[in-house]
Amino acid sequence: MFSSSSPPPAPLEKVFQYIDLHQDEFVQLLKEWVAIESDSVQPVPHFRQQLFRMMAVAADMLQRLGAHVTSVDMGSQQVLWGSLPPRELTLLDLPDGQSLPIPPVILAELENDPTKATVCFYGHLDVQPADRADGWLTDPYMLTEVDGKLYGRGATDNKGPVLAWINAVSAFRALEQALERRQGVSSKDLPVNVKFIIEGMEEAGSVALEELMEKEKDRFFSGVDYIVISDNLWISKRKPALTHGTRGNSYFTVEVSPDSSVWVEACGGVNGSANPFWDLGEEEKAFLRTEALPGTHSLWGVGVGTEVLGLERS
Repeated sequence: MFSSSSPPPAPLEKVFQYIDLHQDEFVQLLKEWVAIESDSVQPVPHFRQQLFRMMAVAADMLQRLGAHVTSVDMGSQQVLWGSLPPRELTLLDLPDGQSLPIPPVILAELENDPTKATVCFYGHLDVQPADRADGWLTDPYMLTEVDGKLYGRGATDNKGPVLAWINAVSAFRALEQALERRQGVSSKDLPVNVKFIIEGMEEAGSVALEELMEKEKDRFFSGVDYIVISDNLWISKRKPALTHGTRGNSYFTVEVSPDSSVWVEACGGVNGSANPFWDLGEEEKAFLRTEALPGTHSLWGVGVGTEVLGLERS
């Protein structure tokens, strides 16, 4: 990954030592981030203000590390009561159809050395709703240590992982500055060029993100060699999962029509022709029984109904 002409990275042992020495500071930062109620699911002005605050805190931290940061205005979204579940309706204090601003997406860049690979980290700083009534044993917005584990909304999904990458960069930067003070020379010891794309609406469907990525494909994303999604699982307390691909969704529309020359709705197909309603039912069962492709899951036996699959009987 590193070319022969690029400077060697700082010894990882020094980076690990720095992280160990500053662990309490990193945990304190996570505590401050968790305390921000950046709920993107409930379209309430209070939470939307918290989202903007969260994105501003992250952008400021990246700027202080020396990153070139752009906070992209994502416009607004219209709130329609009919599209909201009961929980959100009880909290909503907006008139039907009013708009709420969408939090900005952060695009940040650190170094642009053509001899190094470029890694882009994706993450999000919004969270799902959280309340003690949901079963939390502690305040979800107060990072709490229990038996050596840290509990708080967003600690894992996804503020903790985003902050971990930023802290890793800060560790390299601190070692660079220490070397510069000792030797009086400029040092660029990041082993790769680093880019961040950080959003605040992932839990609500990543509103407007796809359009931004399409717009930036030949600018911000040009030259990116690797993309790391820091929103994933750990196999154990010390072994993260390395996911080399993510699943997508496929949508199908199936329409079955009768042969109008031989089938009349009034007689329900009793004249010998098949009722398309039952034909569609057989097709649906065949679809559910289909063996899954390697790396995918079959739907058979899961109890998925016609409405969930999106099949329309007509």
